[in-house]
Amino acid sequence: MNKRFSFKLLVWNFFYAILALLALPIILIIVMDIVWPAPSCQEDSEAVAYARSLSTERLARLYRDMELYSHREDIQLDGYQFGNERYEVPKEFSDLKVRKIRPKDGSIMVEGCFDHYIYLTFKGVGRLAKPGEKKKIILNWGEHPPNIGTQVLWSEN
Repeated sequence: MNKRFSFKLLVWNFFYAILALLALPIILIIVMDIVWPAPSCQEDSEAVAYARSLSTERLARLYRDMELYSHREDIQLDGYQFGNERYEVPKEFSDLKVRKIRPKDGSIMVEGCFDHYIYLTFKGVGRLAKPGEKKKIILNWGEHPPNIGTQVLWSEN
């Protein structure tokens, strides 16, 4: 009788331990969301508003700088990341309020939102550029339809 009671108690303790382990990640996610709210990557986000606020002159200069840097041999494939001390962000990009600059890919990550992002994509720049492609800067946001969107912010006349 005593052994059976111990086994039953052991099973219940095991059940509660598993339940606690399953609940812990959920509690951590809720607490992290309260303490450290994730940025938005939807059309109404601050990051999209920031990208749209860049002047035509700044966008033209940005395209030219991305084009020049995409051909440089000394640029890492993953480019530059603000806050990363390994690779200093070049002065041509230092005024930007963005996360990552990837000249070799022809893209700038304006904001990252866990598993989706806001990007400026530079058509005609980087290793994926197609010959004769019209020079454009396209703003991309959202994750799933109907929240995905694109907008051409700049194109060469």
